[in-house]
Formats: sequence, structure tokens, C-alpha cells
Amino acid sequence: MTTASLSALLNAGVADSVFPGATMAWQAGDDAPLHQIAVGRHTYATDAPAVTEGTIYDLASLTKIVTATAAIRLMSAHDIHSDDEVRRFLPRSQAQGVTIAHLLTHTSALDIRLSAVAHHGVDELWRRVYALTPQAQPGTNVAYANVNTLLLGEIVARVTGYSLAEALHALVLHPAGMTMTRFNPPPDWRPHIPPAEQDAIRGVVHGEVHDESCASLGGVAGHAGLFGTAVDMVRFGRGWLDTLAGASPWQIAVTDAQQALRNHSREGQLGCGWGWMLQRRNFMGAAWRDMAAHTGFTGPVVAIMPRLGVAWALMSNRTWPTRSTPPQHHGVTAQISEYLWYPHAH
Repeated sequence: MTTASLSALLNAGVADSVFPGATMAWQAGDDAPLHQIAVGRHTYATDAPAVTEGTIYDLASLTKIVTATAAIRLMSAHDIHSDDEVRRFLPRSQAQGVTIAHLLTHTSALDIRLSAVAHHGVDELWRRVYALTPQAQPGTNVAYANVNTLLLGEIVARVTGYSLAEALHALVLHPAGMTMTRFNPPPDWRPHIPPAEQDAIRGVVHGEVHDESCASLGGVAGHAGLFGTAVDMVRFGRGWLDTLAGASPWQIAVTDAQQALRNHSREGQLGCGWGWMLQRRNFMGAAWRDMAAHTGFTGPVVAIMPRLGVAWALMSNRTWPTRSTPPQHHGVTAQISEYLWYPHAH
């Protein structure tokens, strides 16, 4: 698939107001060239800054797979285990029977809408989170929820003795060479960050995390808060492909990496590995059997195609000026998935 074809697809997304602009990067092997595309502008205004290959986006829930990677690294180091209960590390938690594996696979049966309690303040948010009890037998049903990775991030911080931002930098970002990914971007990054949304309460959300609960937590959480570039997320994807090949930048064991990419869900439920989204036809298209990925609410996606050795990432601010329901960008992501997969599918 040519760069021109993918550029045309992304430009069509801009023309159809799926997003005002986007960046994409992909690589098919450590020694293969890194390809990049940048289309559109930061907003739909004709005088808005043009998107460049270095444009920095709110990674939203891509933060989750970074947090999961840190947790899996701690597993490979035997600092934590998949069957450890949450309460071992977070004694205030009432989540009896909920394990780290349940958090990674979104099967904890813990139910709370964090954005709805964010305005109550940090102490009240944590009080409500720690008071949660499973609403069903943990491990039974997949229910994608921010609270799972919020708790996982808190465990990573407690076990390492660092703040979560410091832990993710040391355990994941730095070893993978992700120099343009961080929480709470500094002021000099702001001109390179497109705004996320015009919010009725917060106004224009620009240069600060879009997720309300993460914002209330100071911009750092296990489930949201990272900002970064498409190239950095390709570096992250390549780190996972190298890990599967036995050359992990994170010292993650191959057996743990294989577990992370195995579907742990029951038949008929959303496919979940340890942190990775699997078998999601809505945004993977015909490539759904051959890829692992993670999406973010504001528009980003990171994906790996292990059989092909391909890592790719798409960044956008599809929530500008207001989020669409249902989101339109998954269709574009599905087409990209198919374009990258079909040339090698047979």
C-alpha cells in the first residue's frame, strides 16, 4: 500500500469532517523505513496551524496500554503476579476477589463512571473508587471501564515507589526511546498540540488532558493523561514486536508477552488480552484476526500486526469541536487496518 493511498484516505477523513487533521506513522520491521503522513489542520479554521509529522496529540486511553505494559514488566520481574489481589497493594480497596489479571482484561466487575464524580474532588473520587465491590463474579464478563486501569496505575506506583509519571517513564517510555510522550505537556509543547474539544464547562480543552477524571487527578492517571506523537507510538509498537521476538526493551518475558496478546475473553464478548484490544471488527476491519491495538476517545490508535511485523499509529483530535455519537473515526481506522494488512494477507 502506497503512502499516497493512505494520504488520500486521511484527506478524505478531513473532507468528511471526521477529524480536522491527523498524523500517521508505520514501520514494517526494525530495519525498514519509517513512513509518516500529516494531513489537515489543528481545527477546521482555514487559518489554524497545519498538522505536521511532529504534531502532539492527547493520547487518551492509549495511556492504558502503556500502564498495562509497565504492569507486565513488573510481572516478568516477579514483583507482582497476575493472580495477586488488588487489596494486597491497595489495602483501602473493598474489591474482594479482584486480581491484576481482572484489571488488565476489564473483567473486574467494578462499576463507576469516573467522569461523573470527578467534580467532587480527588479525595472523594478515591473514596468512591476504593469503596467499590464487584457487581458480578470477577473474571466473568468484559466491561471496558477506566477504573480498571486507574487502579492498575496506582498499583504500579505503589510497587515501584515512584509517582506514576516517573514509573511509566522509567519502565516503558525511556527504554522504548519515546522522547515525545509525557503527562502534563510543558508550555513550549502547546503550539504543537491541537485542541481536543469545546467543553460547556471547561471551555476550550487545549494542552491539558481531555478526560475529566484524569484532569481532576492533576493530569496523571493510569487510564488517561499521556500526550505524544504518532512516531513515538510506533516506537511503542515496535517495542512489543521486539518483545515477542525475545528482544524486549522492557525485559518482558516472551511468555508474558504472548499472554498479553491472547484473547482471555469468553466467546461472544469483547476481545481482551492483557491490556490489548483484540478481535474488534468495528475498527480493525478485515484484519481483526491479525492485529492487537488500543484506541483512545479523542481519536488515537496504536496497533501491531505481529505476523507481518508491522507497527502503526494514527493520531487525531476527532472530538473537535464536539464529539460525534457514534464516532465516525473507527471507519477510517478499519480501512487503514485493511490497507496495511491486505498486501500481505495471502
